[in-house]
Amino acid sequence: MDHLRLASARGSPAAGGGLHPDRAGAGLPMKRLTMGLGLAVLAAGPALAETGRLVIAGGAVDPANDALYGAFIAEAARHAADPRAPRFVIVPAGSAEPSGSAEAMIGHLVRRGVAREVIAVAEIAMVDDPETPAVDESRWRDGASLASEIAKLSTADGIWFVGGDQSRIIATLKTHQGGDTPFLARLRARWRTGAAIGGTSAGAAMMSGPMIVAGDSPAALVLPVGAAAGPLGEPLSMGQGLGFFSFGLVDQHFDRRKRLGRLARALGALSPTQRLGFGVDENTAMVVDVDRHAARVIGAGAVTVLDARKPGRLRREPYALRNATLTMLTDGDAIDLRSLHVTPSSGKVLVATPLSARSRPEARLASELLALPVGAAHRLTQPIGDHARVDFSFARARGARVFVGPDQPDRSGVTLIDVKLSITSHIQSKEPQGRP
Repeated sequence: MDHLRLASARGSPAAGGGLHPDRAGAGLPMKRLTMGLGLAVLAAGPALAETGRLVIAGGAVDPANDALYGAFIAEAARHAADPRAPRFVIVPAGSAEPSGSAEAMIGHLVRRGVAREVIAVAEIAMVDDPETPAVDESRWRDGASLASEIAKLSTADGIWFVGGDQSRIIATLKTHQGGDTPFLARLRARWRTGAAIGGTSAGAAMMSGPMIVAGDSPAALVLPVGAAAGPLGEPLSMGQGLGFFSFGLVDQHFDRRKRLGRLARALGALSPTQRLGFGVDENTAMVVDVDRHAARVIGAGAVTVLDARKPGRLRREPYALRNATLTMLTDGDAIDLRSLHVTPSSGKVLVATPLSARSRPEARLASELLALPVGAAHRLTQPIGDHARVDFSFARARGARVFVGPDQPDRSGVTLIDVKLSITSHIQSKEPQGRP
């Protein structure tokens, strides 16, 4: 079941500056990237009347992923008074190494032509970075209420949240009463006038309103939401995110940590109208145009969309889900976030016969379904511990389609549309839920 992602895995910026394609170490490819970004944003001009874009990255972004980092720079440049000189703020609130994580993101931007002097770090964090003995970042706990940190947002065109623990982001940016801190209130104001917000890993999880806090797929599928961790792993835990992405629930590290089961279970904890989930693979991102309710996928992996909003098809305990719709998008694909209409990337071709054994397992399974009658299913069972199992059914819907890219059609660029997913959990006897 590993191939189905179901098992458990394991100070204010100075004036001036801007994009510098010729700075030391940029290299010819980087020059082309930044020059291309400059031409694009100059043509578009600032978009001050629009809500800013979101760049929601699934974590473990390759430092060489020019498309993803370049997209964030370009979206910030759309807001800048001078599109050649966007300004950035990095928020390390979620990290266990706040200074180190912020410095890594600074490096990613500088290597892509951004001047270091236009990048500020918001001193907001909960944990001391062991690599900075001269600075105790745990003293940054109340940074979201300090005028010095709020002021850093006054000229920000792009705000980036590093990874770590999404609960730390919420704890530092929301008040004890659940309201916005002054920093978060100012950030929302900048976003509503066009500044881009990006984040990776925990910085992606906090984007939605309802938020997944923790959990492993096996334990999430057979144990109650919020139960204590035990021999089966960590059950699902839910919280409240910052709500920038209002179209559904976001999960991250989706492929490597096999979180399809976790996402399905999380949707079951929500009201029927909220049961729409977006699982973002590592080294991959969704770029979201909130005003036009549209998103596109960039990067090496996929974004999995799970729609379980139809009423009467879900049971919470033991968990069961009937006929949810599963769609998988890859680099270049676009989706309307309201209708869920998918536009495959230009050049992708419709698959008429099952793919070879070299293709992505999810795509191969979907393409095999195309050879079955409508409604016929491929069924799999995953044992969980000694006393539980979960049955999965992937069925062919009438509108199911698979597209592949032209370059490596058996390995990459797969678009999967409208496969029906059902999940049923079976618990034979009570499993210990707490640690001894």
